[in-house]
Amino acid sequence: MKTLKQLVLASVLTVFAFGTVQAGSMSVSGSIEISRTSGLSGNSNGGALGMENELSVTASTELDNGVGVAYKQSITQDNARNDSEVVFSGLPTIGGSIAMTSTGTPIDAIDNIMPTAAEEANHGAASFTQVGANDGTFGLRYKNAELLPLGITLDAMYFPQAGAGDATNDEAGSGTTNEYYADAYEVALSMPVPMIDGASLTAGYANTDGISTKRDDREEYAAAVKYTYGPLSVGYQKTLVNNAFKDAEAGGVAWVKGSMYGISYSVNDNLAISYQENESQQKTSQGASSGASTKQKSDGVSISYSIGGMSLAYVDNSFDNSSYTVDSNKDYKQIVLGVAF
Repeated sequence: MKTLKQLVLASVLTVFAFGTVQAGSMSVSGSIEISRTSGLSGNSNGGALGMENELSVTASTELDNGVGVAYKQSITQDNARNDSEVVFSGLPTIGGSIAMTSTGTPIDAIDNIMPTAAEEANHGAASFTQVGANDGTFGLRYKNAELLPLGITLDAMYFPQAGAGDATNDEAGSGTTNEYYADAYEVALSMPVPMIDGASLTAGYANTDGISTKRDDREEYAAAVKYTYGPLSVGYQKTLVNNAFKDAEAGGVAWVKGSMYGISYSVNDNLAISYQENESQQKTSQGASSGASTKQKSDGVSISYSIGGMSLAYVDNSFDNSSYTVDSNKDYKQIVLGVAF
């Protein structure tokens, strides 16, 4: 973790070592989704209409040394501020970009990267555990697609306080302390497979420092392989979440193992269809011996059609042992009209 901290600190220092600010620009973007949902994650009577929208304001400028600076703030339909970030790009010497952000994390970005036309097979699940526990926590994120050989892209992030949430003001910072964990870091790497056009490998690791008598370091792993040939894409992925309990925490989740595969086909530039299967095995902690272990399985079809900034998507997912409850089988269907501007 010390090496990652040093890299992030060096990146920050290179930004502020020089230059004055030039005139900048500001832009507004957003999206609206109107949906009709039925099934386990919708209303019990099914068929209810919903609307989700987000508005983002981005301000950007460039320093005299060529370093770009951008600030983004998003507002959701309930007037909540989220996805706050400041990004410094075109860094001298080390290259890449560094962001002070709560918008995603390296391993959360690859929690399920299987090919899909619209949504994953676990979309709409009432309860589904996967990698990305630090998502929504304010931290320092460094990205570089040119630092490493063989076309490897690096995505690394450091969190001074795990589970602290978003930054709110200059005094409270990024929230409160956590009784189980201290700081955390994540690293994700992706690369093309040599001599196999269209094939790629992705891997990620997250470590959250355990500080209590009940838990060791929480670890998360993700690895995926994908192959694209013309309009056809296929992929397979494995994940693991290990909460590393030191003793009994009744009802707590000790670990979750995930596996998934997907296939998608682009009929033309506007129409795509996909199929995914997802299996998530969760083990609860019940003392020093093994607790209950349940597999939740899901599969689903997605279809999407786009016309410029407007899209229409249909998702049809089925769940066995929904919410890790044995013999609880559910269906989820959703149609979404989306507009981006």
